[in-house]
Amino acid sequence: MSSSKKKKRHANSSASVRTRSQQAVLADQKDRARRRMNPTARNLLFFDLVFLAACQMMYSAGMIGELLSGAATLLGMALLVAALWFQFGKKDMNRSDGTGGPRNNGGWPGL
Repeated sequence: MSSSKKKKRHANSSASVRTRSQQAVLADQKDRARRRMNPTARNLLFFDLVFLAACQMMYSAGMIGELLSGAATLLGMALLVAALWFQFGKKDMNRSDGTGGPRNNGGWPGL
């Protein structure tokens, strides 16, 4: 009589565990990609650092005057603002549909 009762196997449980682990890995990758620094901003900041250091060394050595040093500082500040804009600026410009517009299109399809 005991041979008629068979133990049921739960094959779906291992598949659901595998799916949940894959979803967790994908969520971690998306989170890392969201936190990653924009390469344009990183390169601008690096160039700005090198540029300002070189200008300061030339000013200290007397190779450039105060007016040119001030202009270089202003240019360095402009590069800093540009790098910050690339890093923290408008996020809608990098949308996958290429429109670059706001997410809410007023309910009109195709806009």
